[in-house]
Amino acid sequence: MELQGPVKSSEVANHAKKIRQWESRGKRPLEADAKKTIPIDHATAEAIAQQKQLFREKFGREPGPEDPLFFDPDSAVPEFLSVESQEATRRALVQAAGESGMDPALVYAMNKTGRIVTQQNMRFLTDADIQEWNDAVDEYHQMMGSGDTQ
Repeated sequence: MELQGPVKSSEVANHAKKIRQWESRGKRPLEADAKKTIPIDHATAEAIAQQKQLFREKFGREPGPEDPLFFDPDSAVPEFLSVESQEATRRALVQAAGESGMDPALVYAMNKTGRIVTQQNMRFLTDADIQEWNDAVDEYHQMMGSGDTQ
């Protein structure tokens, strides 16, 4: 997975053009009941299958459409991971990214936005998501230029 630095304005314009095309056909890309198929690779499919197996082992049934894929393993009923657990996972991910030698601007953007932007996933993000990522990357560079390492 290759993380994405600042996104080119042509890519944002292309995404905006697609949204206008959907709207011109009377479709709204972000409707609450809209469904989107996202292709996944073999490793991701295996990870999902493993999570479903863990769910079956823990709760004795198949996961339903409202059940969390990543659930709290300490709960007697299917519940999403606690906010604290999610935050701990996010912190560990950001720390591992920083220790891996990844571009510090991208690590900063991951921490600031709570997302990882890659060439593969950016087409699924909104213009606002992409702008937030770009702003975080730019903010890091501005801080480094001013000597402010907060």
